[in-house]
Amino acid sequence: MTTDHHIPRPFEAEQVASLLNPDPLVGESAGLFLAAPRRTGKSTFLRRDLAPLLEQQGKCVLYVDLWADRSSDPAKLITACLANALKDNDSLIAKLHRNVPFTSVGALGFSVNLKSAGQWEGTIPDALLLLCEATQKDVVLIIDEAQQSLAAEAGKNAMFALKAARDAVNQSGLPNRLYLVMTGSHRDKLAALIHDQQAPFFGARVRDFPTLGSSYSTALTHRINTRLAPDAQLTAATVDAVFDDLGRRPEILTDCLRDLILEPTAGDEALRTIALRKKHQMREALLAEISTLTKLQQALLRKMATEGIQFSPYTDATRQALAGPDRKAYSKGGVQKALDVLRDRGLVWRPSFGNYVLENADLAQALRGE
Repeated sequence: MTTDHHIPRPFEAEQVASLLNPDPLVGESAGLFLAAPRRTGKSTFLRRDLAPLLEQQGKCVLYVDLWADRSSDPAKLITACLANALKDNDSLIAKLHRNVPFTSVGALGFSVNLKSAGQWEGTIPDALLLLCEATQKDVVLIIDEAQQSLAAEAGKNAMFALKAARDAVNQSGLPNRLYLVMTGSHRDKLAALIHDQQAPFFGARVRDFPTLGSSYSTALTHRINTRLAPDAQLTAATVDAVFDDLGRRPEILTDCLRDLILEPTAGDEALRTIALRKKHQMREALLAEISTLTKLQQALLRKMATEGIQFSPYTDATRQALAGPDRKAYSKGGVQKALDVLRDRGLVWRPSFGNYVLENADLAQALRGE
């Protein structure tokens, strides 16, 4: 059994695509931000369901995964995506005109040789405006794991450049538009792109990513039942309930189904037992490191798990809550030192601006007892 068992999701793709319109009431012209935990099938959906549908609708679709190479600067991955799009549309650009008044190339610029159109240089807004004008199509730029852009200053600047590009294209008078779709596996991290006035997309909102539905678990049930004895068959309802309890993560569900084949018992009850054991093991693994931390460090993590992006570490109320009613509130310096340790240990994340959040969204669920 493979973990890439793809079940097409045309309905969910239609739902997402319907949001890419200029209507201020139902559209997401400011940018569509979709969040769901890791291993819930986001990237597969984007590449195999959403992108093909948008192309069928006549849109020019660009896709970049900022986790494709975490050692690379996110800004370079974005500009490489745009450079490839310019190459792909070389002939259309050449027909448009050969001399485009581009601005000078800076840290967020690109330079690409086009066979028939000469060398084009410019900024991110230049490239996207040119693509919209040359293709005469709506351009949809999909950035997977967009929160990774905040890991470096150039990546954050690239996000501001994309906002500028969105405004430049959509206010240019062209009949076609630029739509930005950004996904993330950590809701609080993705929210850092929109949370306050320092954020590049302040004013937008984060939506829940459409999860795999019962059609997936039903198809998987039929598939696994071909490997099981007649008296050990699974019901689709039980598999879907287990899938839901596991956070609708296909990789974890298929791990449980593999384990089922080797279990001395079988059937629905055996699958429930395996899933419960798997969930407990994952939770305990996440919490194991927490037990070695100081009281303050543990209290900080639990507070962050509860409050998410709204967590404010230095207020009097927070510092008193961290200490408990039986002792004096921690100093701001003490809280800062504890946060620094948590960042060094890879448990807490903070971009170059914005709030502290937990590095791992799964850890937040474990700390909340979910």
